[in-house]
Amino acid sequence: MGLIDSPFQHITEWESHQLYLPDYKELRASEYQEYPRGRVVFSQQSRRAIIYMDKSLFSAENKQKIKAYFEITDCLVLWKADPHYRVFSDTGY
Repeated sequence: MGLIDSPFQHITEWESHQLYLPDYKELRASEYQEYPRGRVVFSQQSRRAIIYMDKSLFSAENKQKIKAYFEITDCLVLWKADPHYRVFSDTGY
């Protein structure tokens, strides 16, 4: 399909590999479902990044932070809501 994706599985990286350490030690006692998740893939065909996340997070500020974190500077971005990536808690996200 021409999509470039990460092989990471959120729950495995969170619970088994604790990928967020050492930078975010305060997350150690939190649960996987407490924080918003999403996925960034790249379409080779359209030369676009496709970012999936809960539609409640589609603010200009959040979009800019995500683009900066993933260093997306030289391609268009297609923002998509996906029911798989939902916000489940009242953590302020």
